[in-house]
Amino acid sequence: MLTPKQQKVLDAIVEFFERHWESPTLEELQNKLEINNKRSIVQFLEYLEEKWFIHRWRGYRSIRLGDRIVGSQLAIPIPILGFANAWKPFKYWEEQDLGNLLISKTIIKWDPGNYFLLKLEWTSMNQFHVNGKILVDWSYVLVNKDYNWQWDSSGAYVCIVNGFATVKKIKKEWNDTYLLPQSEDKEHTPIILSQDDIVEINGKIVDVFNFS
Repeated sequence: MLTPKQQKVLDAIVEFFERHWESPTLEELQNKLEINNKRSIVQFLEYLEEKWFIHRWRGYRSIRLGDRIVGSQLAIPIPILGFANAWKPFKYWEEQDLGNLLISKTIIKWDPGNYFLLKLEWTSMNQFHVNGKILVDWSYVLVNKDYNWQWDSSGAYVCIVNGFATVKKIKKEWNDTYLLPQSEDKEHTPIILSQDDIVEINGKIVDVFNFS
């Protein structure tokens, strides 16, 4: 637990990194915090290093952020709420708690509460690109649930069809709804739904993360 003064010093260091992508000097921290005594700044840094918030090395601009602060200050925990099927919607949708991924604040541009993650299964979208990255089996997809899909037919969406979840492009024509795959696998074909089917849109996929 940090005191208010220690937190203020830590916040100044993190803000400097976010703005300049490099370490502040002691003089820059003094000016930012309006502390005349350089020894006081050093004592703050010594405590923050002892608690693993920062690391220091010899030389100019030698402060480095520790794992503890990278996770808590530069990134936001986004919940993984289960699996999404990139094939036919045959798996019943059930929200699960699969933990969190820490995602940079530069990616989460709006209210963090509007975002969640799903783990993708199968290959019906393996030719679809989001931010230059493809949706493959076991991708983690970042979903913005506050997105109005009706104004963008080019995106990929998490669709709940009669209680079953899938990820597809969407096209509406008269009373029909088409769920369109984007795949090199011939087994994946469009799914045609009628107005009698219950279709819910849980959100638009705004990014994808492939760890393997």
